Amino acid sequence: MSSTLISTDFQVESSMTEDGMKRLNHPFKIIAFDWDGTAVENRAADATMVTMRLEYLMQQGVQIVVITGTNFKNVDRQFSSTIKGPHKQNLFICTNRGSEVFGFDQDSNQIPLHIRAASTEENNQLTRIAERVRDEIQRRSGVKIEIVYDRVNRRKIDLIPEPEWVDPPKSQIGDLLVATENRLKSHGWNGGIREAIDLTKQISSEEGLRDARITTDVKHIEVGLTDKSDSVSWVMNELARKKNVPSNDVLFAGDEFGPIAGFEGSDFKMVTPEARNAVYVSVGPEPNGVPENVIHLAGGPARFIHLLETQIKLMREVLQEAREK
Repeated sequence: MSSTLISTDFQVESSMTEDGMKRLNHPFKIIAFDWDGTAVENRAADATMVTMRLEYLMQQGVQIVVITGTNFKNVDRQFSSTIKGPHKQNLFICTNRGSEVFGFDQDSNQIPLHIRAASTEENNQLTRIAERVRDEIQRRSGVKIEIVYDRVNRRKIDLIPEPEWVDPPKSQIGDLLVATENRLKSHGWNGGIREAIDLTKQISSEEGLRDARITTDVKHIEVGLTDKSDSVSWVMNELARKKNVPSNDVLFAGDEFGPIAGFEGSDFKMVTPEARNAVYVSVGPEPNGVPENVIHLAGGPARFIHLLETQIKLMREVLQEAREK
């Protein structure tokens, strides 16, 4: 990789606090991050630039971890399939909201490291919960609700199954929120998304799924068995602990740690007690701020690439110092 890829450090470009600068100007041994909105704009984006930097870090022994709600094939098509070589053993992909972890062998072949397989009863519980929520909202309001069944260990309750909102980009979340709330309330579901979430929690408890993981992206309410906190647990217990990596040498990056329209951001589940001494950073717009222990950079995927460039610069400095000894 050419040194021209390295740009100026955060002390020049960011208005972070001095403590935030110090915490980020540190070579991390594990870098874990959300994919959509953090590493790339979306699943159709060209991932070449971010892949180049991540691959260089893998070659230097840095453990790279993707934490995503989507499936392995989507990330592999866009990113991991382009990487070949023994350094790929330093890459891990945590998929389906904490349900799966994949690694790679010395020949770059995918290997499953962790699979959370739902039992028949758990799958039936998830289906009953989603269908009861759908039926209750439709009974009380008449608004059409649909269910996405074919997701690993979860069901997605689609609150706005309209053609114009089939696959909304994150940049339209404000418009999506307005459209979803108006759709529900105009049909008589006066409590909007919040009431639908509360109903899902109530029915999950009634169905005996007491540790149901319930999240929302404004369009859907998802009820599942796992979430991104399970991915973080795997990183800290199966990767950091077994490789003797202290928590402050672990970096977690995302783009939605703060609340969106009063609901937890999609990456908030990555902030866990197990990783309380790790460093967290957001490259998202975060209009409502971030939790206290999250450093806010903003700038999206371009800023995430800059973050990786800083890591490369620090890594090269460490290597140079070692050669001079």
